[in-house]
Amino acid sequence: MHLSRITIAGAIAAGIIVATAGSASAHHCYKNEWADAAYHHHRAGGTAWIPLSQMGRQFLIPEELQDVCGWAADKAVADFMKERNLTQEPLIHGKAVTGSGAYAKGKAPQPYSYLTDADFDLLGRALFGYLAECQEGLE
Repeated sequence: MHLSRITIAGAIAAGIIVATAGSASAHHCYKNEWADAAYHHHRAGGTAWIPLSQMGRQFLIPEELQDVCGWAADKAVADFMKERNLTQEPLIHGKAVTGSGAYAKGKAPQPYSYLTDADFDLLGRALFGYLAECQEGLE
């Protein structure tokens, strides 16, 4: 399959627009340290909680590139987890921003954490770097 530079460049540009819109553009709360059974249940699907890498793939990588370059989201999240010393991939609530009112007042309700603008920046730069690497591999 040959994908043009324009297709991948468009994907990167669209992703930058979404990522730089900041925390207002995405459901950005995640729960730390799930019990193993609950974590595997939610990760398997059928709930509102989705893996961060899946969210990145769905919202930042165009559908026509997901099979070929979807690994970019996985690697970006793996880098993020290593940087933040996380042992579980964050599961993002896909239907609501949990506790957003409290967070706006400077109080983060437990047991939730929030992706900050710095987190989005780190994830976005890693993702777009890996998308560029994917492009090079397709040429």
